[in-house]
Amino acid sequence: VDRAMGQGGSAGRAPLPRQRQADRVQRGPGHRVTPGDIAALRSVSELFRTLDQTYGGGHARQALVRYLEHEGEPMLRGTYGETTGRRLFGAVADLTRLAGWTSYDIAAHGLAQRYFVQALRLAQAAGDRPYGSYVLVTMSRQAVYLGHGREAVQLARVAQQGVGGGAPPVLQSLLHAVEARGHAVLGEVRACTASLARAERALETSRPGDDVPYWARSFDEAQLADEFGHSHRDLQQYRAAAQHAERSLRLRGAAFARSRLFSRVVLATARLGLGELEQACALGAEAAQQASEMRSARALDYVRDFERRLEPYRDAAPVRGYRERVAALG
Repeated sequence: VDRAMGQGGSAGRAPLPRQRQADRVQRGPGHRVTPGDIAALRSVSELFRTLDQTYGGGHARQALVRYLEHEGEPMLRGTYGETTGRRLFGAVADLTRLAGWTSYDIAAHGLAQRYFVQALRLAQAAGDRPYGSYVLVTMSRQAVYLGHGREAVQLARVAQQGVGGGAPPVLQSLLHAVEARGHAVLGEVRACTASLARAERALETSRPGDDVPYWARSFDEAQLADEFGHSHRDLQQYRAAAQHAERSLRLRGAAFARSRLFSRVVLATARLGLGELEQACALGAEAAQQASEMRSARALDYVRDFERRLEPYRDAAPVRGYRERVAALG
């Protein structure tokens, strides 16, 4: 991995204890990479993924970057055969994408993009085109968040080309849903609706026995409903946005705390758009409470966006109540 990638937490770091330095030497050039090493990388990746989903990228990012720098990176300079090498590149690609994702979540967007580019290179070295498409999907999501709709659509389409027509239905659904989000940012109603319809049809054809990559398994009815909710919100179709956001909240497990927060803000925004001010403020206050317990710039941005939409109603009693509840959070 590019050394520049790992500098997120390295400035001013104290010297490593002797035992840690010995570990680094052991993992350097000449160290034979074993299946156990790769299994460990995968396990650590799952741990950081769970921390990110529950508490936000800011909780896990620095430790993840250091792990990548002190464990994953030296393994790439070790010795391994072709099969082990591909699996190793794949495992480090996953950690690198996650480092980008957690950077994105704390609004370090330039750094995130550099990680994503590096993850693409590693996926290519692993010969894993589907995972390369997943990295492109991640980049498309970042483009949506930054309001770059055209770039988001292009990245999603390149990802679709990367996996081809033989991809499992769940993966096809994910790719079409992400394209829909780009169209929604651009206000392209027909293109967005068509992509959402393709995503829905693909997910309906999925079966429990499908060979779905581990990173796509969390894309389910709850996530698709969330994509629908966000898209309809961006198109100012608030009744549909509310229905899909409610469905996502019903279906989504508690472990996906940040995703549930996003759906709650989408629902609050939809209720506001429908003139249901009291309900909107109650939902918004719940989301603000959750955001205060996370280390996620995106979570705070969702809440701030909702508060901007409240401005025209700032003198109304429900909005005053909302502001009092949020002020009490400190």
